[in-house]
Formats: sequence, structure tokens, C-alpha cells
Amino acid sequence: MMPYSLIFKIEVLRYVEKVGSVAKAAHKFRMHPSTIYSWKYIGIQEFQNRAGTVILPPPMAENNSQKLEKRLHFLEKENAVLREATKLYLSY
Repeated sequence: MMPYSLIFKIEVLRYVEKVGSVAKAAHKFRMHPSTIYSWKYIGIQEFQNRAGTVILPPPMAENNSQKLEKRLHFLEKENAVLREATKLYLSY
């Protein structure tokens, strides 16, 4: 069996942080949960130190209201385009 790379271990641990479940991560990455628990005990920071790199945390997700405002703006633009297309179509 080949050992897991440090980058892979960091990826798995980040996924665990994201979903909040070792069981889900074990299922997704097809590995035994005890392996992930042992990696959690060591910690992401230690794996980054061992790899000699610092992997930045994923960017902060926009909060829900910002996403909704972007979606609303997009839909308003889309509606304006559709109104213009309807005017052009009906004028023929």
C-alpha cells in the first residue's frame, strides 16, 4: 500500500472541517475513519510544516445576503433583456 501524500492528507482534513464529519470524509475518500482521526490528531498545521509549504485556507464564502443580491442583480438584467427581445419580436 502506498502512503498518502501530505497534500492529500491536508485536503481530507480541510474537507472534514468543511462538512464537520469524519464519517462523510471517510466515505467520500474511501478510507477508514480511524485513519482520518489519526490525521486530525496530528493536525493540518503539522502536515503543512512537513510539506514545507503553507497552504492558505480556502477563501471565506460570501454570506447568504451577498449571494442573493448578486442573484437578484443577474435576474434583473436577464428580465430587461427578455423584455427588449419581446418588444422586438412583437413589433414584427
